[in-house]
Amino acid sequence: MCIIKCNINKDWSHGYHVPVIIAMKIFPSSEYHQIIKYTGYWLCASIAIGLISGLASTLIFSCFDIANKVRALYPALIYFLPFVGLFIGYLFYRFGTPIEKGTHLLIDEIHEPKSFIPKRMSPLIFFSAILTQLFGGSAGREAPAVQLSGALTDHIAQVLRVSRDHRKIFLMASIGSGFAGIFGLPLAGAMYGLEITALGNLRYSAVFPCFISSLIAAKIPEAFDIVHPHVFYVVSSYPDINLKILLSLIVAGLIFGVAARLFIASIHYASVGFKKVIPFMPFRAMVGGIVLMLLTLWVGSQEFNGLGVNKVIAAFYVPLPVTDFLNKTLFTALTLGSGFKGGEITPLFFVGATLGNALGGFLPLPLSLLAAMGLVGIFSGASKAPITSLILAVELFGTSSIVYATIICLLAYLFSGNCGLYRTQKPTADD
Repeated sequence: MCIIKCNINKDWSHGYHVPVIIAMKIFPSSEYHQIIKYTGYWLCASIAIGLISGLASTLIFSCFDIANKVRALYPALIYFLPFVGLFIGYLFYRFGTPIEKGTHLLIDEIHEPKSFIPKRMSPLIFFSAILTQLFGGSAGREAPAVQLSGALTDHIAQVLRVSRDHRKIFLMASIGSGFAGIFGLPLAGAMYGLEITALGNLRYSAVFPCFISSLIAAKIPEAFDIVHPHVFYVVSSYPDINLKILLSLIVAGLIFGVAARLFIASIHYASVGFKKVIPFMPFRAMVGGIVLMLLTLWVGSQEFNGLGVNKVIAAFYVPLPVTDFLNKTLFTALTLGSGFKGGEITPLFFVGATLGNALGGFLPLPLSLLAAMGLVGIFSGASKAPITSLILAVELFGTSSIVYATIICLLAYLFSGNCGLYRTQKPTADD
């Protein structure tokens, strides 16, 4: 009896442990320990990055709004733009190396780390961008938000002594969350941080940090009752796609691609031209300020200075002058090419929306749809980030836009050529 009992107990014990052994083989504790450790680490880091980026974006957003309102009340501030240009030029001549590279510096540090972002980048970028906006330069607020977010995040990474590889992800997340915070678009922001730094190879280990930090950053401005302009971007209707509509979308996509290339080339050649003609940096921005002041006086209004958000909104509702997109391209190229500070994407939205609006007089598509597709299409062509552009379209205009945006964004991406705002891309047979 005793022997039989022991055998039964042994068999029962063996059977009881079999599921445990199998479970341990399928779900090894060492592997899941690493997963939990990774998740915990990046969850904490992403929350910190999101908070930093969200607060930085809120500060930039609010200051830019105040600057534009003050300039609207005192249009004579445009006469001081040359002196402000001289001051900004001197600041970056004296303290700006290598800060003047802006967003490019963050991207370079991701791919070829050299040293931590200089601490002086945060105040220099912040104050120079606000001055540019206050006195009438044509530039956006996303680059200062991204750069301020990236610089502050890198300071934290330096204090925490994060590894070289983790620092790259910190910077990628800060770029995406800075974009998300300033535009209130978390999904597009996360993909933006991943895609513009990818160079053809998306880094999947950075997906989780980018999305968490962008989601948090996009919520911070809402806590301060900030209303993002895109709530006023409304597409009135989406026509059924037939051959006529398809051909119209193809034509629009081609035009947006060429316009994106024109925008990028204008900034590039303005920068090269100013550097060649005026070697001394402070004088470059001063001369650029003089030219911008004279152009503003010639136009007779300041609708192409500053952000131009009101024009972007108007493009969805009423016909605008056909030349608006060209004027904004010129003003932005002179501003950024001569050495003033600010972003390219808000002016890109202006150019895209007003060009789409202008095409409304020639193509059988709703005015608001063309404005919407121009906004995301030119962004796709200039940023070389078509996936971000598609997500941007869905976040701004809903899922009904996806077919139209796919056609527009891919064609604009292709026909903008090899150049982009952040890098040179060369399509290959494998792309």
